[in-house]
Order: sequence, then structure tokens, then C-alpha cells
Amino acid sequence: MLNIQQNTNHYLKDGYSLPYTSSELLAISLGYKEVFHSRSYNQRYFILNGKKWIHNLEALRHKLNREYGRYITDEELEASEPEGFGYDVTAYFEHCVVPVKAVSKTNDFKELMRRVSLSH
Repeated sequence: MLNIQQNTNHYLKDGYSLPYTSSELLAISLGYKEVFHSRSYNQRYFILNGKKWIHNLEALRHKLNREYGRYITDEELEASEPEGFGYDVTAYFEHCVVPVKAVSKTNDFKELMRRVSLSH
């Protein structure tokens, strides 16, 4: 079992300690390796098998859409550089997004849907 507790901070060049986010801890637990990079989220990114971990797909896509002046597709995000951006979109959907089917089976969701009434 991975003991993440003993390494929950990294130290920046100025000595400032920045704790890992829950997303970063998940990436580490899945085997992603930390790479320091000044332009990345929290000055680091995580990589496994040549693919970068995605913390927040919507925020990443918004940033890249703005930067490139067009919509960036999942395929472009997933494709290796230089054709794409080298992000692990598949892992994001596997580990960070709760499938709608799973959510719809929960009692809380069923109760919410029972209480909702749509009027035209």
C-alpha cells in the first residue's frame, strides 16, 4: 500500500511548501510521477506512460480554448505531442467523473428526482 502521508508536501525553490491536492494524491496513488514545471498547475504535473494527469478537464479545456482561439477536443487533448497535448483523458473519465448511471442509482438521487416536478 502506498503511504502518501509521509510525502504530502513538496518544496518550491523559495522554500515555500505547497500541499498536494486530493487530485494530486489520487494521481500519485495511481502511479503517476511528479514533474516540476513552473507553468503547470501548482508548478508541477503528474505523468504516467507518457500521459499527463488532468485535475479539472473543464478548466484545462477553457484555458486551452482561450489560448488557441478554438475548441480543443478530447482527441486532441489525448493525442501525444506534437500533434496533441498528451493528457490522459481516459484516466480522467475513469477516476474523476462519477458516471451518470451510478449517480442515478443512489437513494439521494432517486429522492431528489421524486421531489422534482416540472411544469410547462
